[in-house]
Amino acid sequence: MPSLITNRGELIRVATATLQQIQFGALDKIAGLASLESLESAETVPPEDVAAALAEALQWAERDIQGGGAALESADADAGVIPYIPSNQVLALIQSAYDEFAEEKAKEQTAELEIPFDVIDPGWLKIAYEKLKAVFRGNRKFIKHTSLESFRHDLPANAVVALLADWGTGEPTAQRVMKQIQACGPTHVIHLGDVYYSGTPREVETRFLDVIDQCGPPRSTCKYLALNSNHEMYSGGYGYFDSTLPAFGQEASYFSLGNDHWQLIGIDSGYEDHGLQEPQKEWVAAQLMRPGPKNIMLSHHQLFSPYESAAGKPLPAKMKDLLPSIHGWFWGHEHKCIIMGEHLGIKARCIGHGAIPSPVPFGPSHFIDVPVESIDERRSPDGVNFHGFALLKFAGSRLDISYIDEFGTVFFAEKWDASAAPAA
Repeated sequence: MPSLITNRGELIRVATATLQQIQFGALDKIAGLASLESLESAETVPPEDVAAALAEALQWAERDIQGGGAALESADADAGVIPYIPSNQVLALIQSAYDEFAEEKAKEQTAELEIPFDVIDPGWLKIAYEKLKAVFRGNRKFIKHTSLESFRHDLPANAVVALLADWGTGEPTAQRVMKQIQACGPTHVIHLGDVYYSGTPREVETRFLDVIDQCGPPRSTCKYLALNSNHEMYSGGYGYFDSTLPAFGQEASYFSLGNDHWQLIGIDSGYEDHGLQEPQKEWVAAQLMRPGPKNIMLSHHQLFSPYESAAGKPLPAKMKDLLPSIHGWFWGHEHKCIIMGEHLGIKARCIGHGAIPSPVPFGPSHFIDVPVESIDERRSPDGVNFHGFALLKFAGSRLDISYIDEFGTVFFAEKWDASAAPAA
């Protein structure tokens, strides 16, 4: 990752010190601004919720340090180049702020930035304050369909679609993946979400759109689409809704691409974390009920996994009654390439290995009811997992799928047939 602060223990120390400063002198002021900073959101964020979110993050960071400071440092040392990707909104925003602060210092040609740095630096506190506004600014307004035919697009019978996920790092490995996609000459490229660390407009521009323009198929000849995700929503979704969607000419965060044999249905599982923000379900149900094509779902979050529990998440519950109409499903979120055996009547594929380094092997499955047909646990020249994407080549009722890594090697290949009888 481009960030200087990829060490988990260091991030927690910086976050703790920063939040202490904000809490000491500015927490009441920040909380009081909530109603002024959420004009674009569907609902005003109550000031007490803002105060609670920042205080909770501070307590979480302090507990983590007290409970395992030495263990964290040891884990970071063992991990080597593996970055810390927090699932806590405040910590992700602080990582985004840290990167921007380092870039500003570099422009000023100041002395080399050292870690740890002075967290009472006014420049740092200003940038941290601006990023943490996302906690109380509220989310960008969700774009809803106006009819059940909204956001439908044609899919050419011979389309070539590249799917990738968890790719928005801007790192050399992400660039290699996009260059391999370009070499395949796709008609469509669909990102299943995650621009790191918190999907700010600046990160969307530099780590996502710029890399596409530099390394990917030209937007003039290839249609790009992108799904929303949890990391994009850490900053309220403003980078995604106000930068990504206009750049791609995309109407909303959910869509369908269909022909006589196949239909790709992309959903937003990020606006409601690991869920399905309403009124998506009625729209999804209408697309699934179209007679003829086999349906392939696309989302950021998983419906199920051999490694991570989806228990208590809204998405599985909301999609349960629609599963009989779904043939296959591609998702990201977990930074692995997993070909799962048929489960709940669905051919499920995790392709979250777009650019984030993870240690291999991944270890035994935690949920043995989810069958695994194949999983890419090869160790790359960088010492971590290989990164890659899925390439879907449509030819009438036939669909050829290749899982290609950043160096052009096909890890796994399969064929789906829309004309085949359903499995018993």
